[in-house]
Amino acid sequence: MMTPAPRMSQAIVGKAFTDLAPDADKRSVIQALVEALAAARKIPADRVGEVVDETLRREAVGSTGIGHGIGIPHCRTPIVGDILCAYGRAADGIDFDSLDGEPVYSVFLLLTPPEAKEQHLQLMRSFASQIRKEHFTEFLRQVESAPALIELLAEFENR
Repeated sequence: MMTPAPRMSQAIVGKAFTDLAPDADKRSVIQALVEALAAARKIPADRVGEVVDETLRREAVGSTGIGHGIGIPHCRTPIVGDILCAYGRAADGIDFDSLDGEPVYSVFLLLTPPEAKEQHLQLMRSFASQIRKEHFTEFLRQVESAPALIELLAEFENR
């Protein structure tokens, strides 16, 4: 039996909450978030480059700047045993090649074990439904800490 998908609030690694540089590009954003996961000891530091490259390869297939000021770069990698998410905040917005052409303020880097494809898809569907809820994106832009982020996600997941 498959384990249920975690919620985004459960996948977030609080210690990987990152303020992104105002001039960050897609590669530097992904690099910063993968490094934050390594600093939080969720992935080995010597595998950072590999995860960045895998994520950028996935990004080349199609932008994960999904609109509403949100980007969700992701990849499946055997380096992780559970679905993990690092969060990056860009207070003034960055260019993330977003589908709606708008700046991105919130980046959720999602790493999934290869065998958790279905859980990954469930998590993405669930998160997409949060994004569409009234006020979610404006509240998300006001988040300034990992506990506040996790609390906001949990609140919207329970609505």
